Amino acid sequence: MKDNFQQLIKLLQLGDIRFMDSHESVLRIPENFLPDSNLSVESGQAYDKKNPIITGDCLLFRVKYVFSFLYSKEPYFKAEYIVNIFFMASDLKKVQELLQDEEVKKIFLEKQLTHTMWPILRGTLMNAFSRHSLHPSMLPWIV
Repeated sequence: MKDNFQQLIKLLQLGDIRFMDSHESVLRIPENFLPDSNLSVESGQAYDKKNPIITGDCLLFRVKYVFSFLYSKEPYFKAEYIVNIFFMASDLKKVQELLQDEEVKKIFLEKQLTHTMWPILRGTLMNAFSRHSLHPSMLPWIV
């Protein structure tokens, strides 16, 4: 399985990342807000069941990311993003074959795409906090 995943990664090159839809909502302004242990983040992601969508020699993965920021266990900011992530394949047939392995596909979706997107999502959320005049809250590290 590890060899198949390594082979998959070598056949793909990130082509483009496009935010197709975004929703951000200020649910409330926390009183006496201090960036301390009362702050928490809940996050989730969902994948299009058609992933990947093949167009030419490109693979398109559609992912929805949802974030809820809480202060004293009460949500105060929510963000949802739908992102198209394009990869170019040097051998499309081999990539499709490797993605038939559900374990390889799961690791690619849940680990590789998350590690690729996390810094971008972190920056997008920091900009969102600024646009909404909120104190910035960082996304946690991922492992």
